[in-house]
Amino acid sequence: MEKKTVSKKPAFTIVELLTVMSVIALLIGLLVPALSLVQDHARELKQRAQFHSIQVGIDMFVAEAGYGTYPPSSENAISNDPWADPAPYGGAQKLAEALVGYDLLGYHPESSFRSDGLTTDSSVTPPQIVPAYPASPTRRDLEQRVGPFIDLENANAFKIGDVYRNYGALNPDNYVLCDVFAKRRHSGKKTGMPILYYRARTEWYDQSWDSPSVPAPANMPGGIEDDIYYYPDNFQILDLGMPEDPSVRHDLADGVTDLRDFEEMILNPQIPRNTLRRPYRAGSYILISAGKDGRFGTADDITNFNKKE
Repeated sequence: MEKKTVSKKPAFTIVELLTVMSVIALLIGLLVPALSLVQDHARELKQRAQFHSIQVGIDMFVAEAGYGTYPPSSENAISNDPWADPAPYGGAQKLAEALVGYDLLGYHPESSFRSDGLTTDSSVTPPQIVPAYPASPTRRDLEQRVGPFIDLENANAFKIGDVYRNYGALNPDNYVLCDVFAKRRHSGKKTGMPILYYRARTEWYDQSWDSPSVPAPANMPGGIEDDIYYYPDNFQILDLGMPEDPSVRHDLADGVTDLRDFEEMILNPQIPRNTLRRPYRAGSYILISAGKDGRFGTADDITNFNKKE
């Protein structure tokens, strides 16, 4: 009787299968960090592209808004004056108003850059406080507007209350331009961190927080009043901490070395410090993104100047 031969089909052994799986796992382990670096680089490029759009928008603001110079960045003083601004309104908010308007419908040339959108009407006697941005703007109101100077799709304009659950003394309805490193916030919206904006005070020539030449305001170290870039311009934003956890402080507002950190970030090392302590872009303005980690003052911050060590 003839024996039947059984043909064996080739197959992986368990050892071979485990070997292949180990190789695949190893390759994935090597590729994931590389992909993460590529993604980080892509987002950094996207952030720099946003900065470029903002810079173009600022140039258009200077040319068309009738303001005559870069948007202001100084924080409005809070006082007992009945006409004083009722909420802090600094660099980040004023940049947003200049480029997209208080209500995203363009900048009003008669604006006083206030958190409540009010301004002084000097065409009547006595002058009156009136809204530059009425809640229901008329056609005439809109015809007076200029801009927006940056496409809203690229502006990443969000209300402060969309970013922060605890917004302190700030008006939650004021807009800020946020960076591209978006995270889901308490509001359900994905927003980045506010972009800090500081306008150079070209009447000064130095950036030295410990200069004794001018008395300091309350609770501030001496000498910052005559700095080219004034640290308090965005302090109310910095003082909010992280949107998810206000107890997590930014390195630029940790209460210990914040002024030194700010100075070291913006000082131009090409200029010998034994002559003048000059910052980058001493004649214009600086922009600061908190970067991937969302914390201002850390190594991954992105700015509109190129740091040269």
